[in-house]
Amino acid sequence: MANERVLKFPMSEKMFHNINMVTWMILAVTGMMIYFKTVGEATASLLMDFHIGIAIVFTLNFVGFAVLNADRFFLMLRNLLIWDADTFAWFKNFGGYPRRLFGIPFGPEEVAPQGRFNAGQKFTYLFFIFMIFGLIVTGWLLYFMAPVLGKTTMVYFFNFHVWGSIIATVMAVGAHLPLAVINIEDFKAMFRFGAGDVPLEDALHHAPKWVENDLVKVSTLEQPLKAHR
Repeated sequence: MANERVLKFPMSEKMFHNINMVTWMILAVTGMMIYFKTVGEATASLLMDFHIGIAIVFTLNFVGFAVLNADRFFLMLRNLLIWDADTFAWFKNFGGYPRRLFGIPFGPEEVAPQGRFNAGQKFTYLFFIFMIFGLIVTGWLLYFMAPVLGKTTMVYFFNFHVWGSIIATVMAVGAHLPLAVINIEDFKAMFRFGAGDVPLEDALHHAPKWVENDLVKVSTLEQPLKAHR
């Protein structure tokens, strides 16, 4: 088991995630600079043009992943939408993070077994997917259809676009990123060049139900390995 590894992040997911992360942060920074008027009008106009250009990449990245890699996209959604008793039990001690990070004896010591994503990741990733879709829709409607939306609708869309992106960015930087670094094997799998695999031992520890229910053993000439269906 010590040398066995399992594929957790296929290349299509890695590309989607990393392009989405980079473009999201560029859009968030440029958008906030424009909204909070930290630059002059001329610079703000240039930033808006840049914002729109990056938004095209952001949109194509999401649509491309959802359409061209529909099998991976819907498999990811399936994993995120499985909420069983163990998923809800995760919230009894929040995955043991209060005890592990801050020494706070919150809830039971034992963490309920999780699937490919734990309950906190499921909640966060579903929120991020909703926000990605929502920001794409509201952004392009505001850009192309503002004159026909009506003032009230335009204000609602604008506030959702601005404040929704700020809330999601704070969640990504303040919670998602630090917890991703703590789960270092997942972090390395997502960001290193090459296969997005993790040690089988780590997968058994963090996602035992994923290993049990979704992985099958494949024989090779060298040694048995684990591979995703």
